[in-house]
Amino acid sequence: MKISGIVCAFLLLEATSAFAPTKTNSKNHHLTIMRSTSSANTCPKTGNPLPNLPIPDPLLSLTPGTWAYDTMSRRLNDDILQRTYKENEDVFNSPSFATALERFNKLRSELDDAANTKLRHVQFESTDGRSADVVAREEAEWKSIMQPYIDNGDTWLSAPWLVTEFYAYRRLIEALGYYDKSNSDTFMYDPFLVAKRAGLLSSVNSAENMLEKIVSLPNTKEGVALAAAFALWGNKWTCLYGPPIVKMHRLMCLSTF
Repeated sequence: MKISGIVCAFLLLEATSAFAPTKTNSKNHHLTIMRSTSSANTCPKTGNPLPNLPIPDPLLSLTPGTWAYDTMSRRLNDDILQRTYKENEDVFNSPSFATALERFNKLRSELDDAANTKLRHVQFESTDGRSADVVAREEAEWKSIMQPYIDNGDTWLSAPWLVTEFYAYRRLIEALGYYDKSNSDTFMYDPFLVAKRAGLLSSVNSAENMLEKIVSLPNTKEGVALAAAFALWGNKWTCLYGPPIVKMHRLMCLSTF
């Protein structure tokens, strides 16, 4: 499965949205390894040219008053995961979800003490329902992503914000046993289904208006730019209500292919 250019553009925008100056730590510049001084340098995987400007230091979550700090120290746990619990309360408290609820609450406890809780590797079930090669690939990818921060003794706040936010939703998948085929109730259970349905129902009129505009765009470079702008405009929703829905959905989809 290929990720569209629009999604990639959004991820780049999301990665660089600071909202306020954020403190950085010289020990945490693991994301700066891909630098280029010439546009002739290319990515070994895609062959695409690498940027010829230095990649900025990653945003951390150490500075009170910033979006990153509020997200990782409060919003993710108190707002998003609390809402997730309330929307699934009956299911989460059923006998078949006992282990999942215990792990869910443990994850919330980590986030409740985000400044002091050190990161760990994502854990994979021996009963993972996906093919062995997919599981092995994802496990290797997550180990590669997290190893520098684990070696550095980083916490939920001192590691780069973009990494910890995506990591949090992968940890949620782990906690709920989303890929655990030995439990038919937790396997592929979507804790954001209520929110997704509400979002779709509330956005029908807006989507129809956008679609009417899209079909009338010229088949030109400018038309494509406007279409991308419409898509990114829609993604602004994820900054308000959608992060758990969109990010976890991306992880579910991308780890399947």
